[in-house]
Amino acid sequence: MIRDEVLEILKSGKVDYVRVVFVDILGNIRGRSLRRAEFEKVLEGKGVEYSESLLFLDYRDTPIKHTYGDMFAQPDISTFAIIPYLERTARVMSYLTESDGSPHNLCTRSLLNRSMEKLMDSGIKLEVAFEPTFYLINFKDGKPLPADEARAFSLEGLMEQQNFLRDLIKNLESVNTQVQYINKHYGPGQYEITFTMSNALTASDSLVTAREIIRDTARYYKLYSTFMPKPFRNYPSSSMDVYIKLLDLTGRPIGIDVNDPKGLGLSKTFYNFLAGILDHIGSIMTIAAPTVNSYKRFKEIVTPTIAGIGNERHYIIRIPSTYKDYGVIEFRLADPLANPYLLLSAIIHAGLDGIERGLDVDVNYSVVTLPTSLRGAINSLDRDTKLKYALGQDLINTFIEIKRKELDDYENEITDWEILAYLKSGW
Repeated sequence: MIRDEVLEILKSGKVDYVRVVFVDILGNIRGRSLRRAEFEKVLEGKGVEYSESLLFLDYRDTPIKHTYGDMFAQPDISTFAIIPYLERTARVMSYLTESDGSPHNLCTRSLLNRSMEKLMDSGIKLEVAFEPTFYLINFKDGKPLPADEARAFSLEGLMEQQNFLRDLIKNLESVNTQVQYINKHYGPGQYEITFTMSNALTASDSLVTAREIIRDTARYYKLYSTFMPKPFRNYPSSSMDVYIKLLDLTGRPIGIDVNDPKGLGLSKTFYNFLAGILDHIGSIMTIAAPTVNSYKRFKEIVTPTIAGIGNERHYIIRIPSTYKDYGVIEFRLADPLANPYLLLSAIIHAGLDGIERGLDVDVNYSVVTLPTSLRGAINSLDRDTKLKYALGQDLINTFIEIKRKELDDYENEITDWEILAYLKSGW
């Protein structure tokens, strides 16, 4: 929407409340609900005031710093949308700014905008589509269980959850998040949704919005949704494929070369771009697989673990058999808890580094060894001075600090497995 359209909606009385939301470093959505009159004032001012502490919260919402200033959420009016299942309520994404209006250095949405501009300076645009997987669950005696027992890709699953899925698609499309496919995935109660391709910022906004809509729609059916990568030991994990296409500034695909001597149909530019991603893959993995739990899914047979490019699905960058027709590759390393703004920014800057250095990559073999734990991935990112500088040292150092605290908490925890295994040892 444009500003005049939003003001007309506000004047019409169709909306009484507007949620001004932003995304923190970890990809969580935060926000406040404003009365209509207050939102109109915000549009003329600095934005909605927040404490910077919200950008320094760990996974338990505990701040990692003790001193904070103010920051402001400046609404991006183009993202204004009425939430269909809430009474007279709208929602708008925002950019985080300093009190002088300059971008806040920990705003990942602003970072992605700058990354897109940097890519365009090289004559390239990116189109992206996310494909997240999630579980629908119930709780029994305090333990999560899959909401149904339907088999992989079965029509039974679509039947079991038909009302939820129908309302989910309707709710998503009413807030301009377009769905391409939805299917029953491998695990019981597990579903996968594919969104249509768009520019990187719109695609990221759509993913963040979708996670919110999926959660809310599930609650209307007395269900819960989870994007946790590995919520069940004996069931398949949840992943998130990222579909990527390179275009020139006129919108013409530039990633295809039907005469590619390597046989995959990629242009030299795309080989350079993908080689840059692989060169920085350990660092990117920290962002793409950002939790301790993420690395438990890499032990599964179906999970991609080959750090290279190829047609087969175990490659973390897969070149589909339809690539020469559509020019779309799959980045298969991410999981649904990744911050999409930070992830795409890292991919863009790594790809640009590959183009600038003229990197190349052979096909169908592993280029590097992937980190096998969150600690290993964090160490890779911490050492990657080039990517840290490109993404912003303050932002990446804060991300690393939050993640190391999370890791320390995990390693200091005493699990049920340890109690069962060791409590009676030595008797």
